[in-house]
Amino acid sequence: MSAPNAGRQSPDPENQSKAQQGSHAAPNDQGAGQEQTKDQLKNLESNPKGPLDDAAKAKTAKGEGNDSGKVGL
Repeated sequence: MSAPNAGRQSPDPENQSKAQQGSHAAPNDQGAGQEQTKDQLKNLESNPKGPLDDAAKAKTAKGEGNDSGKVGL
């Protein structure tokens, strides 16, 4: 072995354990995720409603106000 740290290099193929032998992992199919993402994006709204939108609208809505500004009550 020619590595400076002998323990960091893989053993020769004839000395490898059964777990180390065999075929390498197949690369991922890179195009499969793109089609799924496009399908998900088709059904999205351009600006979806947030979970607190209704509460914020109710809190900031103009109403009749309070009675402190009225005279003679």
